[in-house]
Amino acid sequence: MSEISIQGNKLHYIEGDKFDKSRPTVLLIHGAGQNVSTWKFQLGLFRNHPNFNFIAIDLPGRGGSGGEGFRSVIEYKDFLNEFIDSLQLENIILIGHSMGGGVAMLLALEHPEILQACILAATGAKLSVAEQTLETVRNNYAVFCEVAPDRMFGEDSAQELKQEFKKGLLDTGAEVCYWDLIACNEFNIMDDVEKIIVPTLIISGDKDILTPSKYGEYLHQKIYGSQLYIVKGSGHFIMQEKAEEFNSVIIAFLNDFIK
Repeated sequence: MSEISIQGNKLHYIEGDKFDKSRPTVLLIHGAGQNVSTWKFQLGLFRNHPNFNFIAIDLPGRGGSGGEGFRSVIEYKDFLNEFIDSLQLENIILIGHSMGGGVAMLLALEHPEILQACILAATGAKLSVAEQTLETVRNNYAVFCEVAPDRMFGEDSAQELKQEFKKGLLDTGAEVCYWDLIACNEFNIMDDVEKIIVPTLIISGDKDILTPSKYGEYLHQKIYGSQLYIVKGSGHFIMQEKAEEFNSVIIAFLNDFIK
């Protein structure tokens, strides 16, 4: 585990055992209310990968990172850009889940020159959040933490995953989660997403009720040359619910960037 100070706050991140400037860097960005444990089934895949550097971060206000989080996806994008500058990263392949996918798309629009590719998991050009959900997070976070796992995961997903997700929400806390969801609700790049020019893989779950597969289909239609993969039987947390399939799909995509 590593740490760096960004904007006066400690940022925690996990990195591979070896960094080679000549290799692409896979950078993983989790979603709203979450932390680096979102990628628990991908850490082993990349930690010692012979062809890629690897970094997975805790966004501010959760996990091992300090701060209070932000109130817009743009602010998270700016923070990530500062992190990238601080570590002097280049040839980056972003993997973003949900809100993290929004962060990835904004960075792809603003700084395509530092990216080799994007992988967008369970995300969309617009990330609407129901008003009732926002009210429950604000006024009765304990209830939200009880009901959210069954909405986030497919009905056949392991109870262990749902309980770990609930614990992650409780550890993050209501304030950070609420403003993350506000940031998602205000995120809308439907008119700009077609300007993304980096190679892009879009992965959606056909049982995802938060970011339905039609969101992925819209991205695929708008992002020229993109690839779309629909995971059968998966809810919102594809990388956990169908980890083996998810990993196989991203590795097949990443193989095109091995020199």
